[in-house]
Amino acid sequence: MKNTIELKKDGLYLDGEKFFLISGDFHYFRTLPEGWRRRLRLMKDFGLTAVTTYVPWNLTEPERGQFCFEGRCDLIRFIKEAEEEGLKVILRCSPYLCGEWEFGGLPYWLLKDRTLCLRSSDPKYMEAINEYNKVLCDLIRPYLYTNGGPIILIGLENEYGSFGDDKKYLRMLCDFYKNEDIDVPFISANGVDPFKYLNGTLPDNWNGIDCGAKESSIPQFDKLRALQPDKPVMIGEAWVGSIMFWGRSFVKNTSGEEHVEFFREALKQNVVVNFYMFCGGTNFEFTNGALSRTLGKDGYYPLSTSYDYNAPISEEGTPTPKYFTLRDVLDEHLGKQKRPHVDPFKYEAQVIDDIKITETACYEDNLDTLVTNKVFSHKVICMEDMDQDYGFIRYTSHINYTDDRTRILFIEGLADRATVYIDGKYIGTAMRQAEDNQEITFTVAKGGSDLTILVENTGRINYGYNMYDYKGINGCVRVRILNEDGSHLYNLANNMHFTIESIPLKSTKGLKYTSDLTRRNTPTFYKGTFSARAGVDTFLDMKGWKKGVVFVNGFNLGRYWEIGSQRTLYVPGELLRDDGNVIEVFELHTPKADLTLSALDHSLLCEPVAGTLASADFELL
Repeated sequence: MKNTIELKKDGLYLDGEKFFLISGDFHYFRTLPEGWRRRLRLMKDFGLTAVTTYVPWNLTEPERGQFCFEGRCDLIRFIKEAEEEGLKVILRCSPYLCGEWEFGGLPYWLLKDRTLCLRSSDPKYMEAINEYNKVLCDLIRPYLYTNGGPIILIGLENEYGSFGDDKKYLRMLCDFYKNEDIDVPFISANGVDPFKYLNGTLPDNWNGIDCGAKESSIPQFDKLRALQPDKPVMIGEAWVGSIMFWGRSFVKNTSGEEHVEFFREALKQNVVVNFYMFCGGTNFEFTNGALSRTLGKDGYYPLSTSYDYNAPISEEGTPTPKYFTLRDVLDEHLGKQKRPHVDPFKYEAQVIDDIKITETACYEDNLDTLVTNKVFSHKVICMEDMDQDYGFIRYTSHINYTDDRTRILFIEGLADRATVYIDGKYIGTAMRQAEDNQEITFTVAKGGSDLTILVENTGRINYGYNMYDYKGINGCVRVRILNEDGSHLYNLANNMHFTIESIPLKSTKGLKYTSDLTRRNTPTFYKGTFSARAGVDTFLDMKGWKKGVVFVNGFNLGRYWEIGSQRTLYVPGELLRDDGNVIEVFELHTPKADLTLSALDHSLLCEPVAGTLASADFELL
C-alpha cells in the first residue's frame, strides 16, 4: 500500500502503519516567507510530526474573483517547505478561521449584500464560497497525501457550534470537497459542551474539541470519547497561551509548567494534541480581529498587532521557556535523553538608535493621493457601501450657523474609533464603547462650520453572532444643544449631507512630503531614513507616539497605540536593507516630542496597563 490514509479508532494510519500525530498551529500568513523555515525547523526539533495552518479567505480573495497566492499568501511554498523539513500538513481551509483575525478570515465583501447569511446554506453565501473553494481545491489537490504530498487532514469550518446550527451547510461543504477529489479525512473543532459539539459537527468527520492545555481539562478526554467513540480523541486546539488586546495586560514567556500534566496525560492516553498556537505571529497591516462579548460582558475589544500569544515559539521565531518545558515531556514519553534548553538555531536581532524624522506630510494636503473613493450622500454610509475593506473613512458635513450655543456631538453606530475636527481643528476622540468617551463639544462659526469625522476600522469582530460588523458610521451624526440655563434643547434632528471619502491606506506612494517639521494634532505622516543590517530582525519602539500605523520600506507593520500593553512593533529582517531604509509613521494625534524613533533587539509586549483584566482572562468557548 502506498499513499493510503485511514482513520481508525486507535489512530491515523498512513500506508497501513500507525502515524504518531502531534501538531501545532503556525499561521504562515502571520510571518513573512523568509521566516517560515526557521520556525518549521524548531517545530521539527521539538518533535512535532505535523504543522497546522489556516488559509485566510480575506487575504486569498481580497476582492471577489481576485486571488492572491504570492508573498505571505504563498500557500504552496509553505506546504513545500513544511514537507522539506519533514512535517506533514493539516490544512484548515475552513472557510472561517476565527484565530483573532479580522472578520474571522471572511472577506469584507460578503457584507456588501445585507441579505446574505454568513456561514450558512444561503445560496448567495454558498455561491461565493464554492467559487473560492474551487480555486483552492485545484491548488492543493496535488499536495494531498493520497497524491504523494504532505497534506494529511483538511479542516471543515471551525467552532461552528458557537455560531450556528445549519447542518445542511456543513454537509454542502463536505460534499463540495469530496466532489473535488479531496480524499483525505475531514476534521473540525468545537467546544465539548453537547450544544456546541453536536450543532457544529458531522458524525462521519473526525471531530476534536478546543480547550485550555491545563490539568483541569483532562476530564474533557472522556467527554469527547463518549461523543465520538469510534475515532481517536483529538484536541483540535490545546491552548498554551493567551490572546492580546489593546488596553489589557499581558504576560509573556511563562515556564509552561501549567501545561505539563495535561500534555503528559494526553500522551499517556493516546490523545492527539494540536497546540494552539505553537508559533506566534503578527497581525500585519489591518488584520487584527476583535471580540464583542467576553466574561459575560458586551463590548468591543480590539486585538493587538502582535500575535505572540505567549506561544512556545515567539512572534519573532525563537523558542521560549515553554518550548523547552513541553519538549521535555515529549522526549520523556518517547524515551529520549533530556536535551539542553538552548536554541538549536542561531537567532539575531539588532538595535537601531536615533532614527530622525526629516519630513512630514499632512493627510489633508494629500487627500488626492489617499482617497480611493469619494461620494456625496444625504446620510452617512459605511465602509462596505463604499467598496472599502480596511483603513479609514472620512465624513465631512457643513453645519449652518443658527446661534452661539454649545453643541455636544453624538455619533450613533460608530465602528470603531473617530477623531473629530471642526474647521480643521481637533476637538476630540470618540470610541465605539460609550463608557470610553468624553463629551466632544463645539460651537458653529458665524458663516457655518465644517465638521469632519475620521473613523478607523480597528478590526472586525471575528467570533459569534456579532460578526455582521459594518465599519464607519452605521447610524447617524447628531448633536445636543446646551441652553444658557444648563438645560438641553429637546432635539432629535440628525446632520445631513455628507462628503464621504475612503482612505484604505494600502500604500504611501505619491505622498507629498515637505521639510516642515511642525508637530500637529491632526493626522500626519512623519518620514525618516535609517541604516540597518540587512536581513536582521529588530523591534521598533513606539514609546512617546500616540496612535497610528507604521510603514517600513513600504510595508505596513501594523498599528501602534499608547494604551498598551504592546509597545514595540516587530520588524522582520527581510524588510531591511543596509542603507536607505524608509520609515513612515501615520500618527493620528501628536508625535513624540523630539521626532525620533529607535529599535530594540527584543520585544516589549508586557508594558503595565493599570486597572484592567488580563488577556488570559478572556475565553472564547
